Amino acid sequence: MKRAVLVVVKGKDFGRSIVVNVGHCVMIGRSQTLVGATGMITQHSAHKLTDEDEKTVARHLKIRASPQKQGARALLTSFERDMDVGLQDDAVSQRHTMIFVDEAGASLLDMASTNGTFLNGKRTSSSELSLGDLVRIGETRIEVRG
Repeated sequence: MKRAVLVVVKGKDFGRSIVVNVGHCVMIGRSQTLVGATGMITQHSAHKLTDEDEKTVARHLKIRASPQKQGARALLTSFERDMDVGLQDDAVSQRHTMIFVDEAGASLLDMASTNGTFLNGKRTSSSELSLGDLVRIGETRIEVRG
């Protein structure tokens, strides 16, 4: 997978595409422009990770970069962080999930969100992504395309 194209197939952001290239990662969370909600993401920004977030990311990448997973990057510093993606969904946490793409493929990491992250109908904290997978965060459904 040279990049992950994530397309919102259900929700207020229907039709929106999120492109994550190899060597990049992105945080997906609740948009700051959502009326009456505590937003997180302002346009053209990358929210600073807390120490706990950094530990969670480090654990995810270390586990994923096992010797048999050729091309998996083990360090957050080996990824370029793209601008955060804000969704118009009040069921999405401020910092809900992160998507990573490296030479081994794409993966997602739930950032201890309130309502959880679901992959193909099953709750997950950390998963590999494949073409055709359906990710649910809040009330938003996102399909993984190539």
